[in-house]
Amino acid sequence: MNSYRVSFYKDLLNSDGHSFKCLQRQVDVQSEGPSQAMVLAERLVDNERLNADYVEVMHLASHHEFEHPSSQPSAPCKHTWSRAS
Repeated sequence: MNSYRVSFYKDLLNSDGHSFKCLQRQVDVQSEGPSQAMVLAERLVDNERLNADYVEVMHLASHHEFEHPSSQPSAPCKHTWSRAS
């Protein structure tokens, strides 16, 4: 199992009319992969009610990865799903 941080965003407009992503909710889940992490997180936060425009899933480094870092550090893996039509 891997650890993932799932973030739910809504597109909003500021007072100048510029669009920005506003974080609505963020949860950490354990799953086999990013797609499963998104499904689990949606169940936990009731995404139907949030009606998020974007969902980002980021793989979190495990304690084992911190204890034995590889010779080449890797960037965190992030997956983004857009719900905008």
